[in-house]
Amino acid sequence: MNNVIVLIATTPRLSLLFEHALPSIINQTCQPKAVVLVSDTRSLDQNEVENLRSELKSIPLHVLVNSRASGAAGSWNTGINYIADHFPNSYFAIIDDDDIWQPEHLSSCLLNSEDGEADIVLSGINVKIDNKTVTSNIPKDLKVSDFLVGNPGWQGSNTFIKTGLAARVGGFTDGLTSGNDKDFAIRVLESGLASIRYTNKATVDWMCNQSPDALSAPGSKQKLRGCAQFLKLHGEKMSRGEMDIYFERAAALFALSKSDILGEIERLECVNG
Repeated sequence: MNNVIVLIATTPRLSLLFEHALPSIINQTCQPKAVVLVSDTRSLDQNEVENLRSELKSIPLHVLVNSRASGAAGSWNTGINYIADHFPNSYFAIIDDDDIWQPEHLSSCLLNSEDGEADIVLSGINVKIDNKTVTSNIPKDLKVSDFLVGNPGWQGSNTFIKTGLAARVGGFTDGLTSGNDKDFAIRVLESGLASIRYTNKATVDWMCNQSPDALSAPGSKQKLRGCAQFLKLHGEKMSRGEMDIYFERAAALFALSKSDILGEIERLECVNG
C-alpha cells in the first residue's frame, strides 16, 4: 500500500508553510497521493488556496476548516475524518507547518512498512535550534511508560500511521492544549492493535520554536494547562517514581512547579464542574 496522504494543521501560518512544509512535500522522492490541509481559526480565501495549489504543482490539495475544538488536535481530527471518508485504505503522514522532511522521508517509511503490513512506521527526528541539530531522537521498542514521563521520539511530524487505526482509537484528544503526541501514542499503544516498524534514521527536522509565545515557552499558560490536562488523563497510570520524574521534567523544561500544575488541575476541575 503506497497510498500516502499528507496531513497538515495550521492556524493558518502561510509564510511558514511556504518556507518549510510545502517544499518538503514537493521534494519527496516518493510523492504523496494528496495533501489535506486544515485551517484552524479561519477559512482560506480563494487566492490563498490557489497559491498553495500552485506551490504543490501536480499534488492534489484538499483544504478544510477545523470543525472540532480549536487547536491542533481538533484540526488533525477534522483531517483524519476527511481522509477516512475519501482515502480509507491509506496511511497519513503529518507534517507541522514549520517542520522539514528530508527528501527520502516518505519513501523510507513505505520501505519499512513491509508492503503495508505495518500499521505505524516511525522515523527519527533531528531537534534543531537556530538551524543547528542539537540532538537526534531515534525511537525504537516504544512502550506506554516511555510517554508518561517524556517523549522518546514520536511527535507530530514523524507520525506515519494507517488511517483506519487512527480512526479506531478515536484520533487525537479534542481540546488538549499540549502533549497531543504523547497522549495519542499512549492510546495507540494501549489499544493493542498496532504493528510498529522503525526506520532507525532521522528524516524529520523539528524546528524547535524558541520564540517567547511558543507553546513550550517557560512558564506559558498553554503549557501549564497542557501539563495539567495530561496528568488528569494519564496520571493514574504513573508510579510514584514516574510522577516525580514528570514534575521534575516540567520544572526543568518549562519552569512549572508541582504546585503550579496541581493548582491548575484543581482549577480545571472547578471549571468543568
